[in-house]
Amino acid sequence: MATPPVLVCGLGAMGQACLQRLSRFDVALRGLDLQRPSWRDPELERRLDPDLVLGDMRLPHVLRAAGAEQARSVLLLSSLSTVNFEAALQVRLLNPRAQIVVRSSSQQADFAALLEEKLPGIAVVDPVLLTAEAITAALRPSREAALFRVEGQAYGLTEGRLEDRRYQRVLHLGTTEGPPLLVTPLALVGLPLPSATLTAGGAEGQQQRPWTGWWRWRERLQGWLQRRTSLQWILVGAVLALLLAGLQLFAGPHGWRQGVFVTLALLKGEYVDAVAVFLTDERSIGEASGWLIGGSLLYALVGTMLTSALVAVILEWLLRDRLGLRRPRAPRRDRPLVLLIEGGALADRVQQDLERERCSVLRVSEQEGSGAAPPLRLEEALALLPRQPAAGVGVLSADLLGNLHTALALQQRWPQARLALLAAAMGASEQLGDLLGGMTVISTTDLVADAIVATAFGEVVLGVCRIRGVTLMLVRYGISADDSLCGRSVTRLDNGYGLTCIALRRARSASSLALPRAETIVAAGDQLTVLADLSALRRVELGRSSPPAWCLRLQVIGPLDGDRRFELQQCLARWLGRQPGEMLGLLDGAEHHTPRLDRDISELLAQDLHHLGVRCQVEPVSGDAAPQAEA
Repeated sequence: MATPPVLVCGLGAMGQACLQRLSRFDVALRGLDLQRPSWRDPELERRLDPDLVLGDMRLPHVLRAAGAEQARSVLLLSSLSTVNFEAALQVRLLNPRAQIVVRSSSQQADFAALLEEKLPGIAVVDPVLLTAEAITAALRPSREAALFRVEGQAYGLTEGRLEDRRYQRVLHLGTTEGPPLLVTPLALVGLPLPSATLTAGGAEGQQQRPWTGWWRWRERLQGWLQRRTSLQWILVGAVLALLLAGLQLFAGPHGWRQGVFVTLALLKGEYVDAVAVFLTDERSIGEASGWLIGGSLLYALVGTMLTSALVAVILEWLLRDRLGLRRPRAPRRDRPLVLLIEGGALADRVQQDLERERCSVLRVSEQEGSGAAPPLRLEEALALLPRQPAAGVGVLSADLLGNLHTALALQQRWPQARLALLAAAMGASEQLGDLLGGMTVISTTDLVADAIVATAFGEVVLGVCRIRGVTLMLVRYGISADDSLCGRSVTRLDNGYGLTCIALRRARSASSLALPRAETIVAAGDQLTVLADLSALRRVELGRSSPPAWCLRLQVIGPLDGDRRFELQQCLARWLGRQPGEMLGLLDGAEHHTPRLDRDISELLAQDLHHLGVRCQVEPVSGDAAPQAEA
């Protein structure tokens, strides 16, 4: 019986990129477009062009001709969001069971959320949102390769050596270049996200609440004081010096009260004749001190300047609130600076993510703004940064050559800055980045196509990032009884399919397990969140797992009494997934090899056997050294 096909509607750059990836999943493919596409891959044209259907994807008879009624998944990838949503409603009427993936824009976010809630089986993918996450990861000035959040817990990807399996998990990548990457909860490495609350709730959290506000205000005050420039501190010191000197100069016969009144009145810009205050019937102007007259004039001038500055600030606030006029300000010096050039809605999202991680963001645009405030030009932005270097620069316009020109120029100015370059439909983005050196070139088409293909097979894609030339997706699986992942251990999923298990929520459980243990068994009804690339998701879809490639060479040393034999039987049976009685053959004192195991299980078993006085060593499987078995 033929398998249901996957129908792709809209064969532009995004549609053809999805077809190229789908061709590796051993599924039948169908194509639909308004007019004959310009094929980028001759092999793809040879395979799909004979069965290509031309017509409007919103028309029911066109969808029937393309096979929408029998399709297992329908991808609606037109560049017009409204066309995609109208076609999604028609597909749902024709095929109630198909998984529908709709390409959308940020302007349709509210409608997309309502549609997903009302009609199950429809997934809306926003290319801007997915691309923003990858750009944020490329520009983030931290030692983590990526940051993400799962079930309320923040995680980071860092380079290093595995030290504790309870709090670290080795990331499975399709490439072996570079040192290993570890998934670690950020609470353990002292790098909390600003919006994250990684402390446990309950009574402890309630006890800390009265002090939270005080400490927050104290930190804000300290940060505000640290951001003041030397000139600002000099001006504050000068005003305080004038205040103290005025108390002495204008005290006169009436004491300090008169000095306070005259000094504050003059500094506030009020009309006060300080000389006349000291004149009496017995004392004329000619007897007044020159210091008094000169000081009065000086204080009156300073008071006039302070009053004018206060009026100017008030007027600026009024104009900004009323007319939207905002004068660009230099970024904060206590935070890493990221410069975003062009990008529109994409840059808006990247700015939100970076500011959430305590970065200063300076936006640049050469286009005329739609609001009352003109956009900040690149020359104006560089004038605000005469000495402060940028930690990251994102060039996000649609013009690839213009992006290259700007990125190369800024790379000469800030050689140490992290550069992210947007190449909307550039197929060899990674090779281009390696060629230019020191740049991360992100292809929107390649990045989003992986997420769309994953969504087409029913997975929930929570996020996307680009690590060492591999597109990694944060995917949530709902485990069913007939799922190929059901009944497997976490280490089998990691080593057999190339997944990296991040969190596991048991059925009917209110909390999730962060970095579940290697021997944990996934059961029906669980929700599993993993990091995986498209090749790993393909192995899961096809049910093709790599066999275990390690074993344990062991030899029991010394006599075996009843208690020791029982402990060894229980230990081996637990890790090998067998009955305790089947383990007696390994305890005769001779050298034996265990069945095939995954490396994590082998190392954990070796630790337990060492404690029980068994000589053992983890070895890769060679030839027929170990029988085929999975644990």
